[in-house]
Order: sequence, then structure tokens, then C-alpha cells
Amino acid sequence: MNIENFQFSDGVTMSIFAMLVVFLILVLLQLIIYSFKFLPQDLGQKKSAAPSAAPAAVENDEEERMVAMLTAAALAKEEFQGNVKIKSIKRIG
Repeated sequence: MNIENFQFSDGVTMSIFAMLVVFLILVLLQLIIYSFKFLPQDLGQKKSAAPSAAPAAVENDEEERMVAMLTAAALAKEEFQGNVKIKSIKRIG
């Protein structure tokens, strides 16, 4: 391919080849990601069922409190013009 004799058909051929390369790379990435499903999940983790259950509940409760604070602050900010400070959180339901 010479740049002086570059024609429209050469451009189309090059574009199709470039698209094929991109799609082949995407298929390769998809196969790599799919193969992660077959890897073992518990590499380097010790099995302890009872102690790990309590921190997960505490973390989940802390996350729910944070979501409640952010939601309350966002709703209060719509009503009031100044800064909003949340003093306490109380579970309703």
C-alpha cells in the first residue's frame, strides 16, 4: 500500500481489519473473564463461620445508618438553606 495510491477500497479494507482486531480482543477478554468462574473462591482464606457472621451484621448496620444519614441530609438540604447536622438516628420500622 502506497500513500500516494491510497484508494477508498484500501481504507475500507483497513477499517474492516481494524474492527476485526478489536472484536477478537473483546472476545479474548470475555473468555478470560468467563474463566474466572472456574477458579477456586477460597484461596488463602481460613474457614471460620461463627466469628465472621457478627462483624458482617455490624458492618451492614453501620452501612444502613450511613445511608439513613445521607438520605436525611439530602432531604433536609432541599428544605433548609443552611448547613444540616444530623444529631441522632432512630430506626422506625
